[in-house]
Amino acid sequence: MTATPNETDTIGSPEGESAPIAPDTENAPRPPGRPWALPLFPAALTLAITVIGIGTPSLWLDEAATISMTTRSYGDMLRVFHNMDLVHALYYVLMKPWVTVFGTGEIALRLPSALAMTAAAAGITVIVRSRLGTSAGLLAGLAWAVGLQTTRWAHEGRSYAMTAAVAVLATYLFLRAVDGDERRPWRWFAGYVPAIMLLGFLHLHGSLLVAAHGVTLLLTRPGARRLVCWLLSAGVAIAPLVPFALIARDQKDQVRWLPEPSWEVAWTQLQFFAGGRPLVAPVVTLAVIGVAAGIRAHRTRTAGSRPGVSPSLPAVALPWLVVPTALLVAVSLVSDPVFYFRYTTYCLPAIALLVGAGLARVLAAARRRADQAAVMAVAVVALVAPSLQDHVYFRKQESRPEDMRKAADVVSAHARPGDAIVYLAGIVRWSAATYPDVFGRLRDVDMRVDPVTAANLGGRDVFPRNLAPRLAHTNRVWVMNHRSLEPHGPVIERRERAVQAAGPWRRVGTWNYMGGWLVLFERTGPYRSSK
Repeated sequence: MTATPNETDTIGSPEGESAPIAPDTENAPRPPGRPWALPLFPAALTLAITVIGIGTPSLWLDEAATISMTTRSYGDMLRVFHNMDLVHALYYVLMKPWVTVFGTGEIALRLPSALAMTAAAAGITVIVRSRLGTSAGLLAGLAWAVGLQTTRWAHEGRSYAMTAAVAVLATYLFLRAVDGDERRPWRWFAGYVPAIMLLGFLHLHGSLLVAAHGVTLLLTRPGARRLVCWLLSAGVAIAPLVPFALIARDQKDQVRWLPEPSWEVAWTQLQFFAGGRPLVAPVVTLAVIGVAAGIRAHRTRTAGSRPGVSPSLPAVALPWLVVPTALLVAVSLVSDPVFYFRYTTYCLPAIALLVGAGLARVLAAARRRADQAAVMAVAVVALVAPSLQDHVYFRKQESRPEDMRKAADVVSAHARPGDAIVYLAGIVRWSAATYPDVFGRLRDVDMRVDPVTAANLGGRDVFPRNLAPRLAHTNRVWVMNHRSLEPHGPVIERRERAVQAAGPWRRVGTWNYMGGWLVLFERTGPYRSSK
């Protein structure tokens, strides 16, 4: 699903001369003037694109977890991790100060993800420039900016975009440490260790990037000194993640819904990387061209010198793209499923590296500026046009499974002081955390223990037999359901009967919204206990 158009060599000089097909980045002069300025353009474009429509879709259940956790004290937050959501602990810890300052609205909650994707664009540009030159770096960054998955995960108040940014940072530090002309690799490995730790604690699966870097080294043969440095650094980085993983494994019930590996899952993953079905062919084609261009440039650069002193772009991107997915699928085949496409969001930048290299190679083959313009136009049509509809879709409410904002709007418009609410299950209360300022005004008569005290997201409900007396002196009560509940489940039916037993009521209104429904009852007579 991640479509990113990408680049390679050099498009052309300002005077119109054609660019070399495979620039020698080792011997060629560095970009003139301010080399830090080049990544700013893809970064700015990424931010500009990702903030468009970022607040349009409603917050939903996953983001409700972020809100619920980050509006607690750190002590209350830590108590939850004994029971659930340990794999997201660091994300919640990092987000709490942000939420404290900027609030829990759609834009405020999602903006850190957009900023993370922006940082990733800059890092992608720098990485590709170091392997294939300025034009390839610029095109790779632009490919990331217009990629569908870049926008999709920038519009999610969860950790996925941050994992992509940290993976880019870790890979950049890794490359600086193992490059052949670096005489003090330890200073880069000193940054690499906390970057890998950060990635693994943001999402445990991110630690598999270390395995991808190991494959890169096997393909590169950097020499014993750098290999030993990397092994020691990787060991230090992974050491705290091992007990973290063992503890998190006790919470595997949270992911019982993960699918078994299948060819359908593999096809979904390919579409995820490409950015959707229409983009599979052009993205894969450009990636293959990018691999060939990267190998050719690497051979040109290392001709006459000891081979393998600096990893080629394919040696970096291919393991990054393939190894984490392969390992997760392999584990899922022999144990409980642990693979889901969004868990590999941190691998998406690898596609941008290859597509950028492929696009730059195609552009370099066109010698005249007019031909290059024509090639760029075709590339835009092939890579951007098929994703426009999905870009629009992900900025609409229909792209989310729930429209909790509509439910909140209904309550805001019709609620009165003293109104009560019955959440038919804990997950419904969890979903209401999306808009706490609205639903928090209602008296939660169905709650026995609140989520903070219960150290979970849904709290604990009273037993259905005890619900009716709690409604005895309530004149108006809202009843709220959620899409995940069985329509006629026994517990739900008992709660609904308990509400009716607390009557008599008249139905004031029923409101359906994407992901659930709300019903408002108003008392028409005194409550008479059945006891």
